[in-house]
Parts: sequence; C-alpha cells; structure tokens
Amino acid sequence: MSHPTGTSAMPPPELTPTQCLRRWQTLAAGPSRLAALLSLLDVVAAIGFAGALSAILGGLRLEGAGGLNMWWALILVASLCAKAGLGYVIQKFNHKSARTITLNVRMDITGRLLRGQGLSSTHAVKLTSLFEDTEALEGYYARFLPARTLAAITPLIVIAVVAVMSPLSALILLATLLPFVALMALSGLTTSAQSRKQLDALARLSNLFADRMRALPLILSFDNGPAQTRAVDRAAREVSERTLSVLKIAFTASGILEFFSALGVALVAVYCGFALLGLLPFPVADVLDFRGGDAFTAAFFALALSPEVYAPMRRLSAAYHDQQTAVAATERLMQLTPRVSDAATALAVHAAPAIAFDKVIARFEDDPDYRIGPVSFDAAPGEVITITGDTGSGKSTLLRRLLNPSEAFDGQILINGAALTAGMTIAPSISWMSQHTPMIAGTISDNLRLSNTTLTDADMQDVLDITGVSSIIAARKDGLDHILDERGSGLSGGERRRIGLARALLKPAPILILDEPTADLDAQAEADILKALAWGFKGRTVIMATHSEALKALADKVVRL
Repeated sequence: MSHPTGTSAMPPPELTPTQCLRRWQTLAAGPSRLAALLSLLDVVAAIGFAGALSAILGGLRLEGAGGLNMWWALILVASLCAKAGLGYVIQKFNHKSARTITLNVRMDITGRLLRGQGLSSTHAVKLTSLFEDTEALEGYYARFLPARTLAAITPLIVIAVVAVMSPLSALILLATLLPFVALMALSGLTTSAQSRKQLDALARLSNLFADRMRALPLILSFDNGPAQTRAVDRAAREVSERTLSVLKIAFTASGILEFFSALGVALVAVYCGFALLGLLPFPVADVLDFRGGDAFTAAFFALALSPEVYAPMRRLSAAYHDQQTAVAATERLMQLTPRVSDAATALAVHAAPAIAFDKVIARFEDDPDYRIGPVSFDAAPGEVITITGDTGSGKSTLLRRLLNPSEAFDGQILINGAALTAGMTIAPSISWMSQHTPMIAGTISDNLRLSNTTLTDADMQDVLDITGVSSIIAARKDGLDHILDERGSGLSGGERRRIGLARALLKPAPILILDEPTADLDAQAEADILKALAWGFKGRTVIMATHSEALKALADKVVRL
C-alpha cells in the first residue's frame, strides 16, 4: 500500500530561523512577486505626482492662471488615483501571501502531529503553541518583508530621480539615510531578546489558561478557584510587562527615526529655499545646483519627493517588531516537531509489514527512575494486535515509541526485521487515530484531508459512508465546507471520533495505530465504529490500545500490560 508524498513546509533542522522564514516565503512566491512589482509602480506614481505638481506650480508662478497645463493636471490626478489603487491591491496581495504561508506551515506541522511525528504527552500544548506561533508569522510576511524590500530599493530610486533635478539635494538625502541604517541595526539587537521573552510568556499564559479550563470541575470541587485565579493573573501580568518592554524599545526607536526623517526633509527645504533666495552662505557649483531650466520647479520637485525617501524606512521601522516576533516564533516552531535529518535512514514500508517488540522498555528523560515494560510481541503482516491493561499502564506510551522512535526506549522495535532506532522514521507509513481527536480550525473537509491532501470528494465517499461521517456532513447545510474551530465545537464526542477514524482510514498507510478508538462511546456508536474498523483493517498491520472487549475480539493477538 503506497502513501502520498509532498513537499514539506518544515525546513531541515540545520537552518537558522531567518533562513527558515526565507524558505517559507517560497510557499507564496507568486503573490509576493506581484506585490513587489506593483510596489515599484507605486514609486513611479509618487514620482509622477511630484513631477506634475512641481510643473503645474512652476507654470502658474511664471505665467499665472494661463500657465496651467491640462496634461500635467491629468498626470497629477492619474498619479493620485494610481497610488491609492495600487496601495489597496498591494496590501491585499501581501495579506494573501501571508495567510497562504501561515496556513501551509500550520497544516504541515498539524499533519505531522496527527500522523504521529513529534507526538508526546504534551500534544495539546504543542497544538496550542502551533496556532499562536504561526499567527506571529503573518505580520512578518504581510508587513515587514514588503517594507524591507521597499526600504532597500525605493530610497535609492527616489534619490537617483532627485539627483537629475538637484544633485546637492540628493546628496543631503543620501547622507541622512546612514543614521536610519545604524538605528535599525541597534533596534534589532535590543528587541530580539525581548520579543522572544514576550512570546514565551504568552505561550505560558495560553497553556495555563487552557489547562485550568480543562480542570475547571476539579478546581471548583476543591474550592481552589482563588489560587488558580491568582496564578493566571500573575501569568497575564508577565505578558503585559514583556509586551510593554518591547513597545518601549519600538516607540523609542520610532521616535528617533522620525526625528532624522524630519531633519532630512528640513535640510532639503532649507537648502532649496535659501538657494532660490540667493542667501546661501557658501557658493554651490553649477553641477550641483538645480537643473531642468526653471530652478523653482527643480527645487519644488526635490522637496516634494524628499518624504518618499523616508516613508519606506518609517514603515520598515513600524514593522520591525513583526520581524523579531516572527524569528522568535520560528525558533519555537522548529522545535515543535522533531525532524529526521537528511542523513538519517527512513524505513520505506509499502505493504503491511511484520512488526515485533522485543523486550521494549519505555524510558523518560525527565524521570529516569520511571519505566514501562518490558513488552514483547510479534505481529505478522496484516495481523491485528491489541494492547490492553489498566489505565496508566503505558499503552499510549508504547504506541508513541513506534510513532516516534526518537523518544527513549530500551530493547528493539523491528519492522520487517529491521531495527527502528532514533535515527529512523516510519511515520509517513503510519496512520494514527488518537483517543482525543485533535481538530484544526477550518472546514470538515480540511480536517479529513489532513492525512491525505490529494483526495477528491469522490475518493473519500466509501470511507465517509462506512464511518458514518456522511450523515454528519448531511446534517450540516454547508456539508464538507462546514466550519469548525480547533475544539471541534458543534460536534459531539462520537462525531469527532468518527471524523478521526475517517481521517486515519483515508491515509493509505500500511500501518494503522489506534489509541482507545471506542472510549466513552455508547453501545450503538461502538458497534458502528467496530464495523468501520473491520473494513479498514484490510491490507494493514494494526496495533490498538484498548479496554474494549469487543475490540479485543477483532484482534489476532492480545498483549496484556
């Protein structure tokens, strides 16, 4: 049985966060390039506006009302309209690129978690961090990256155009750019650490709040509400303090940058005004003075374009915090799921394999004295193995060692006779259904296709029918396009379980891992799930963790812990 392959959004582990952000940019290269090209047209529109305005004012100064040139007036109006329209379209394309990249990264990491890569006891915390950290990427791609591109190109283009009319004004503008560059570097050094601390504090608050909400009945039963409220309050205050620290640095840097931009425009204005009045205290060579015939027109053109030199730099300064936040978020995302390096060995499994646990003992790095096992069993190709035992006996933990062999264990796990070690992975060949079905914010279709993004509606129909998901879809007026949040609100526990099973069966993987697939279901719902499982077991080697006697009856072997 084959499984689909695709390009992963997750980068090789040796990349830095900044390199990772650049790599992700290729996920929406088309809209990004189009936005950059339109930004250059926006610069042309600004130059056209300044040129038309200076030409109109120059004509009016020399000839009065009769000097109004309608062609220049039309260029002025067209430039204004073009600049407004281009600004709107550029913003739309930038936000589209950012959302595309964010969705791709989120879907890729979520898919890895749902397929078992990186699965651990902190699975819920990982999903919470995933959504918060990927949201931090949007500002980077929608605001910072376009601003950085414009800041690198626009000032030089504008200064070059100003130099045609007033070379000395262009030199003034060029000289005042140097403090901008120095201050941006200084701002980056000071805000990077603060942004990372802010994100960590925000993640702690979110995880704390989510954990306390899940444990709310227990907290209320022990009258521990005030203590937990104080804990959440302390975490919230830490987020507030970290955020204020970042904002202080950002506002200070922004104020200094505004000062230098105002100073640059003022210097050009002083030079132009004194030069036109003949009051400069020093002579200016003709080659550096105003060109283009009328000195007033040339001077006004240089002055009108001066703010355009600093505008992209100010936008970059305003968006610089987005870059620092994105780098910190990317560091966390790169640590979210363990990845196998390019040099690691991947075990390719294309048909139901033989799986053997040989005296496997699960270890825990944070608690060396606690171990689970040893466990030994053999599963022939296509066999169904049930692992059973008391709650807390380690059934899910053993399954995770197969899903993610980088987690510590002793003994051997053999796939078709080949030992599975920390430097190997078979996750692409595994389809997994957890006890608590994780959901992502999106449509029912998005949640079903997480395990196999190439499926069409027709490809899914048999699985949807056998698992009962078809009736769930039929009960919603928007069908497969029904929107769910990350908690699966609006779905019952049984409906979430059916969607989780359908998602697992839709991935044509030769290994199927099930963790308590019928837990907390009534007799009828369990019977429906059993029917779907018996159908889905065909052509797969199956390992289940369960307490259910009915599920044990489907197994070829039962392993008791």
